[in-house]
Amino acid sequence: MTEVVWYRALCFSKPVGPWRRCRKQMRRDLIDHGLGSYDEWGSFYITVPGYVEIKRERVYSSAA
Repeated sequence: MTEVVWYRALCFSKPVGPWRRCRKQMRRDLIDHGLGSYDEWGSFYITVPGYVEIKRERVYSSAA
């Protein structure tokens, strides 16, 4: 069993990008909509009304 984490960028509770497995791609969605940016130290900040929705799911392998 493994756990998969999905990320989706939102604005006013509406998606501005698809569900992504890569956090970097989700951050790119926020940046593209003017809802996020990196500071000079490389920390990522989300600008209001941006938000990140996170969904976790467990994946069971049927391989024996």
